Amino acid sequence: MRRLLLPGTDLTVSALCLGTASFGSRLSEAESRRMLDHFVDLGGNFIDTALNYADWHHPEPAISEKVIGRWLRSRPDADEIVVATKGACPRPDRFFRVTPECIRADVTASLAHLQVETIPLYWLHRDDPSMPVGPIIDVLNELVAVGHIRHFACSNWTADRIEQAQAHAETHGLQGFVADQLMWSLAEPGPLADKTIVVMDPALHALHTRTGLPAVAFSAQAKGLFSGRYDREHPPPQDSAVAPYWTEANRALLDRVLAAATRHDVAPAAVALAALSQQPFPTIPVIGASTLDQLTESCAGADLVLTDW
Repeated sequence: MRRLLLPGTDLTVSALCLGTASFGSRLSEAESRRMLDHFVDLGGNFIDTALNYADWHHPEPAISEKVIGRWLRSRPDADEIVVATKGACPRPDRFFRVTPECIRADVTASLAHLQVETIPLYWLHRDDPSMPVGPIIDVLNELVAVGHIRHFACSNWTADRIEQAQAHAETHGLQGFVADQLMWSLAEPGPLADKTIVVMDPALHALHTRTGLPAVAFSAQAKGLFSGRYDREHPPPQDSAVAPYWTEANRALLDRVLAAATRHDVAPAAVALAALSQQPFPTIPVIGASTLDQLTESCAGADLVLTDW
């Protein structure tokens, strides 16, 4: 699998990132370990998790991080694997937690769960627009200085807030965000219940194009729209996660993806991921899979070049 160096870092990561939101819960620990091993066998080394991943499916908190931590300890090549986790996550008792105190506490917890001394890439899971950016960037740099994290990035931040944070870092000679994780696929999503989710928009695209800041795209597979299960004659069930994507504009896009998949003799998922990756700035889709075959099909998109897209 193709790899790239994240600008401004020493991190070389695979062109696709494996999402682990269901690891240890909907996928058992044994199934999760097989998925992780297979991803590495396919050339992947970039893993995405979060302090609260799988909490909605499992009674034990942070089960995704804990499963990954145990798996990582079993790998002789652990130093070559980039496990990125997220903190400052919303909780039922306190939604906005983007404070120095919460960030410090979450980093400490994630270090224990992952069984590592340093987290190579640490994401802020959300933003709190009422918080000034200065204390946020300052505490992240403190955590870099003591060796708890190596680099940090943002997730679900608007273009304006990213600009403010980067300006504070530059003015004070500090490290800034090295990447941005946001909701993005070829397809336009439907209305979102969670209004704190940030979707790629023209302002963000312009920021990434101008600065070269890498974009890491979650929901890159549009909840399964490009899985190969659906076409105009086989629409998704109305109560499915993909149903909100079933618009005429997205159906026309799906037609293009299916035609390209036939031309290149690959799965539609590979085409969708390859097309999304072809941007004027580094773009890494986060992928999910329920089976090893699905993972193999998606990973083919990492090295697919679409000259006819």
